[in-house]
Amino acid sequence: MIKDEHKVIIFSFVAGLSLWVIDAVVDSFVFTEGIFLDSLILGASAHELYFRSFYLVSFVLFGMVISRLLARHKKADEALDKSARFLNTIFDSIIDPFIILDKDFRIVRANEAYAQMKNIPVKELTGKKCHEITRGREEICDDCVVNKTFKSADPCAKEKQAILPDGSVEWVEIYTYPILDQNGSISHVIEYVRNITERKRAEEERKRLIEKLEFLSITDSLTGLLNRRVVIERLNSEIERVKRYGFDLSLILCDLDYFKEINDTYGHNTGDEVLKIVSWILKESVRAADIVGRYGGDEFLLILPETSIKGAEDMAERIRLSVQDTEFPAGNGKSVRTTLSLGITNFQGGRADIHDLINRIDNALYTSKRAGKNQVYTIV
Repeated sequence: MIKDEHKVIIFSFVAGLSLWVIDAVVDSFVFTEGIFLDSLILGASAHELYFRSFYLVSFVLFGMVISRLLARHKKADEALDKSARFLNTIFDSIIDPFIILDKDFRIVRANEAYAQMKNIPVKELTGKKCHEITRGREEICDDCVVNKTFKSADPCAKEKQAILPDGSVEWVEIYTYPILDQNGSISHVIEYVRNITERKRAEEERKRLIEKLEFLSITDSLTGLLNRRVVIERLNSEIERVKRYGFDLSLILCDLDYFKEINDTYGHNTGDEVLKIVSWILKESVRAADIVGRYGGDEFLLILPETSIKGAEDMAERIRLSVQDTEFPAGNGKSVRTTLSLGITNFQGGRADIHDLINRIDNALYTSKRAGKNQVYTIV
């Protein structure tokens, strides 16, 4: 197989010879200057031979130049074709959705993964504005990261939920990268989409686990109230607030009466139910700013910021009556009743610390117990 560039040289040589022969024919038959064969070579004058040789060599040289240019052009085409095949191979190997957009937001290239994500054939995507073909919008989206990249010339990213053709909702992360021309201006933007649903699920699961651990670290697992450690921390904070601003701070310490007898007679399951119901009564009785915690086995501490002794006594009496009037389930259709003894103290600043307040409220509760239980007693 003769190469194209060699064909050009041969053609140029043949063209030069043809011109030589034509010139000889013209001299012999038109100008009748002798026999054709003599006019072709032997009988030609030096002047004719010079010009014929000049044209022949010129044609051959011209053919060689064209051949060289053709060879270079062919090599350039082959290199370009090889480069295009290489880029197409890379493009087709990307399994995540991937598109290239121009300044008019028209999709220049789209891979099959992007077409499947949008449920639109690649041929229909190509040449169309992305917001029109994928969103049915006349204007670009308000949160369009492609537009941000065109404006800033920086890569951008965002996370969003996408509705897939089957109706399922997945989390995706969209990355955009600028493509610069020879002048350093943005000519196109690459948009690359990754499915991050599993990562999001793992993050949500981890977040829920952390929240659960944090909840368990501060709450009593049975009653859902703050545990002793946290309620003491809150009490310390409130004491410091009183010292700083001079607000009233009242405390109520509650203890269930006959709780041991309930456990011994009806079992610990019934005792646990009693604790849960009493905890619910306490939470329903206080304000949003008040703090309720399980202080011990059957003891509960209520911290009442900016509350006077009178306000604490009124609340304690309501709680006492609610517990007294409640029937607690004891299994097998039975119920049990119990009461609550409560001690109250107050802090308005000064040199007293948390130990003084705890001793004071313990004494108030002890006095309430000794007075016959189901009592409210205050020590200031």
